[in-house]
Amino acid sequence: MEQEQNKTQRKKPNALKKILLAAAAVAAAVLLFLAGYFTYYLTLDGGLRSLLWFKDKVQSDYYQEIGDDEFWQAAIDGAETLLDQYSCYYTAEEYDAVVNSDKGIKTGTGMSFFGNTNKLYKVAINSPLFYTGKASAGMFLTGVGSSEQTIADTFTSSAVEEQLASFNEGDTAVLRFSETAADDTQNCEIVTVTLRTYTESFVLYAAGGRAYANICEGDEDEGVWTDVSAYVSEDELVVGDAAYIRLVQFSGNAAEEFDRAAEQYVQDAKRTLLLDLRNDGGGKVSIMQRIASYFLANTEEKTPVVMTAKYRGDKEEHYLAADNRYAAYFGGSEIYVAANMNTASASEALIGVMISYGAIGYENVFITDTNAESDAPVTTYGKGIMQTTYYNPLTGEAVKLTTATIYWPNGECIHGEGISTADGAQASPAETFADYGDAELSAILAQIG
Repeated sequence: MEQEQNKTQRKKPNALKKILLAAAAVAAAVLLFLAGYFTYYLTLDGGLRSLLWFKDKVQSDYYQEIGDDEFWQAAIDGAETLLDQYSCYYTAEEYDAVVNSDKGIKTGTGMSFFGNTNKLYKVAINSPLFYTGKASAGMFLTGVGSSEQTIADTFTSSAVEEQLASFNEGDTAVLRFSETAADDTQNCEIVTVTLRTYTESFVLYAAGGRAYANICEGDEDEGVWTDVSAYVSEDELVVGDAAYIRLVQFSGNAAEEFDRAAEQYVQDAKRTLLLDLRNDGGGKVSIMQRIASYFLANTEEKTPVVMTAKYRGDKEEHYLAADNRYAAYFGGSEIYVAANMNTASASEALIGVMISYGAIGYENVFITDTNAESDAPVTTYGKGIMQTTYYNPLTGEAVKLTTATIYWPNGECIHGEGISTADGAQASPAETFADYGDAELSAILAQIG
């Protein structure tokens, strides 16, 4: 026992020395970390140092607890107020939803509403509601329920949002539509629909009493050119000599769908086309470039400029047509465009291509006029600026910023002004921007023959 005790006593100084050395190493590491952090802190922008100090004070002394995520989101929201209405920050989840929407992949019934209303401006082609054939633009969604007995009134946009939010993919919803009023409950159409994920088609072609769309099952699917006459409203079953193409948005497979529509136009041997861009708020420049290739009338160039972007610092970028297909598809045709105050961005850029290269003149553009008693010019939206989205691969978040002013091939910029009847476009009378039955469309088709 005594011998063992002596060994233990001899080991104690060595153990203490190791502990002290370890403590010194930890202290040195802490000092180095603090020095590095202090150096880093001093190199930060003054505003960021103030923000970090503010965050520390809020989280340590404010009487309610505020977490990191909550604080930083509030800071981002505040920074967004410095930007224009087209610029914004996306969380990773929000950006994923945007990417899917841009591809045309959506989940739900297929309804889209005018801002702050319960009025439909479109029913998405290939959506569950589209295949009922019982709802169309201009109708009001006045009630939603899981059965006819449980329908709750949806006279406001907030009520619509609240009621639809209670349904998930696979659920069955009962929808009440009125043709006449936002608060109508009596003279209504009751529609039952099951929510599902679908790929929206953005182009509708109609001629000779038939309507077609390219129906895709996914964003990688080339789609099938399908007769959808049974599902569209009577006003879109165009009869007579004209053909009709409705371009809903420059998203998803819209370019490929327009290719199919152009092929059908040639097959039908038509010589008059109405391109409907009403309520088309734009979308991707790349899709505009490809569709623009069909409207390059007065140029021999294979890929002429269809848009010029001017960035901060005098930097310019020229966007070229994907090809020149005018002669093969629309050469010798009379082409007209329908537009309204919601026709914006890529839609206005496409009209600019058509005017710049002589496929149409201003007199071939019909712009919805909802106030026939006024002599004031009616215009399209007037968006001549471009947004760029920047993705952060480390976090999945993104930010969309307005980065450039855009100019037509003829050098004109319509930002803040739009395309106007003052330019020579024709006023097209209508009660609203989407009347049930679309008498405006019928009147335009009758006028162009």
